[in-house]
Amino acid sequence: MVYVFKLAVNDFKNIFRDKFLVYAAVIFPIMVIVISQIIVQWIAPTLKQTLPIASNYQIIFMLCTSMLSLIYGFIAAFLILDERDEHLLTVLRVMPISRSSYLIYRMLFLSIFSFIILLVYPPFSGLLVEFPHFSYINYIPIAFLLTLLTPFSALLVSTYATNKVQAFAIFKISGTVFLLPLFMFLLTDSLKYIFAPIPNFWAFMSLKEVISVGQNDYIHLGIGFVYTITLIAILFYLFNKKN
Repeated sequence: MVYVFKLAVNDFKNIFRDKFLVYAAVIFPIMVIVISQIIVQWIAPTLKQTLPIASNYQIIFMLCTSMLSLIYGFIAAFLILDERDEHLLTVLRVMPISRSSYLIYRMLFLSIFSFIILLVYPPFSGLLVEFPHFSYINYIPIAFLLTLLTPFSALLVSTYATNKVQAFAIFKISGTVFLLPLFMFLLTDSLKYIFAPIPNFWAFMSLKEVISVGQNDYIHLGIGFVYTITLIAILFYLFNKKN
């Protein structure tokens, strides 16, 4: 427990001494909320006739929740890369805390913040007035599923990136891929599943139901948990094997 506390203190120091990480952890979520309010209050009503997709508030909601969970995964990946450069992963071989315990801690540390932000976002986004059937209670398990994108993206980046330049590149590519399920609104029910390999597709399918009718789609939600946790376990194994 003492080592976990020391790691947490060190993480806060690392985040707050790096202006970019401060922006990502604190300023970025606030900006997402402010931009959501601007879209709802001014942009969407103005463009409703000329660009109908601009007033599709479901897409805006899904886009923002995905970005919030991914940004904390990005922070976690950068902390891991910093510690790899400082040879901390090698030092852990002779420390009381194992590498697996360290990695679990690292994933949980940022995932907690991701989950809190995902819970805070809906009431402050200004979007809930557009979702009369939205159920906040039923949204909570979806927020937890979206939170799994944090450790998934962190492990994805830190497993395959050898430096921060590569980390940026992988994060950009993966971030673009995570946006592809939003195109499910343009496809028929059967064609939507071409996005099934992308983890957040299952969260989007469940979120669509919560927004539309206020009920959880437990089938898609359950598949999403099993699928994403499986991917995290695979990446966890690959990270440990590579490092």
